[in-house]
Amino acid sequence: MELKEYVRQVSYLLGLPTNKNIEEVSVDDGVLIAFQELKRYMNTPVDITVPYARRIDVAAIGIDPVKICDIFPAYPRVGLSMGAIDSGNVFTLAASANSYLGTSPAGLLNLEPIMTELGYAQVRNTLTTERQWQYDPHNKVIYCTYRDPIPAVITIIYVPNYSDVSEIVNQTYINYLIRLSLAFVKIALGRSRSKYTIEGSNVSLDGETLLTEGNAELESIRQELGTKTNRLVVVN
Repeated sequence: MELKEYVRQVSYLLGLPTNKNIEEVSVDDGVLIAFQELKRYMNTPVDITVPYARRIDVAAIGIDPVKICDIFPAYPRVGLSMGAIDSGNVFTLAASANSYLGTSPAGLLNLEPIMTELGYAQVRNTLTTERQWQYDPHNKVIYCTYRDPIPAVITIIYVPNYSDVSEIVNQTYINYLIRLSLAFVKIALGRSRSKYTIEGSNVSLDGETLLTEGNAELESIRQELGTKTNRLVVVN
């Protein structure tokens, strides 16, 4: 949704004409303030697959991350694509050792490198020491190293730093932005309409009502987001 669509919805919910606002309260500003508030709670990660490099400029690949969650090969070696030693296939190794031993007593010399490689494979598969990465938020670069074989492409999982309301595509966050925007604009209108009172007038404005509603809704939304953020799973 574009900014003007949020403004139109919030204006409609408030009963404001979309082409005239007698208080001169900017609904656009209310949506943008709500957007800045909502960004603090938006921690759903997304992923991008890029060519591997030891130093990756995040701006060059078109992302602006709040944080990097994980980096891994886009096409990891699994199943049949792995060799007997890489996968720790003890049956294949045992058969190889047996064939060496059956040839001659000198075949014992061939057993040591096989068992050494098996030990290395077990460590690699258990501790996952084949890759290391670090994100430098100051320079906006990722440093990443891999043990051979080096992958051609890697997948980066990160939490994006949204810069515009149109980048929000998930309906959950869209609904939260509308609710937050409505609360902030109610507060602004309430303060504007309750600045002055006319004694003896038979006409009254709803400033105090809007101010009370806006503050209550804002507090409720903040509590809701605060309790749900850590367990909110959004599927794009």
